[in-house]
Amino acid sequence: MSDIVSWTSYLFAISILVVLLGGLGLFGYAVQKGWLLQQMTGLRQLGGTDRRLKLRETLVIDPRRRVVILQADGEEHVVLLGAERETILSTGAAKPVSAADLRDAMESSA
Repeated sequence: MSDIVSWTSYLFAISILVVLLGGLGLFGYAVQKGWLLQQMTGLRQLGGTDRRLKLRETLVIDPRRRVVILQADGEEHVVLLGAERETILSTGAAKPVSAADLRDAMESSA
């Protein structure tokens, strides 16, 4: 009788370990895919591909300053980022995306 109890206890402990490790793996997968960030904060859209704000280019001037080109809602903004403040240098219409850029983007996402 004691052999049956010990084997059932071992089986129960192993099954709980498998369930816990599976749940931990599922949690890690959800964090990696961004599902938790999307549900808790709403920072990403459901598709995750159509974003309004894009960082087009960045250039480091010195250790404290950099220039970035941001695209938002069809306009490009050239912004100087410093240690203490940000300055918008220029704003203009965004350049259209060329076929080569679109093809490179499609290849890199696949």
